[in-house]
Amino acid sequence: MFQLFDLIMTSPLGAFFAAAAQDLIYAAMLISDCDECGFNDLGKLLFGGLALAIVVGITISVLVWKRKEKQSQRTEFISIRLGPGKD
Repeated sequence: MFQLFDLIMTSPLGAFFAAAAQDLIYAAMLISDCDECGFNDLGKLLFGGLALAIVVGITISVLVWKRKEKQSQRTEFISIRLGPGKD
């Protein structure tokens, strides 16, 4: 498992995603830098992040469920028998 992770991270695509994640973390730190923020403000931020994560998770679950529902309607039964009237 570690070898697979190592191969992914050393590939150009893995390095790109790692750099993008690092940039995102730095941007979040820059945005959240607040000298007046106290412990209560951080608690509100954590609670807001948790609420946002729950909403995003539910939204993705509903979208995946709807997509699976559409795909199951598209599949049709295929028979290997000849239809009635075909001789």
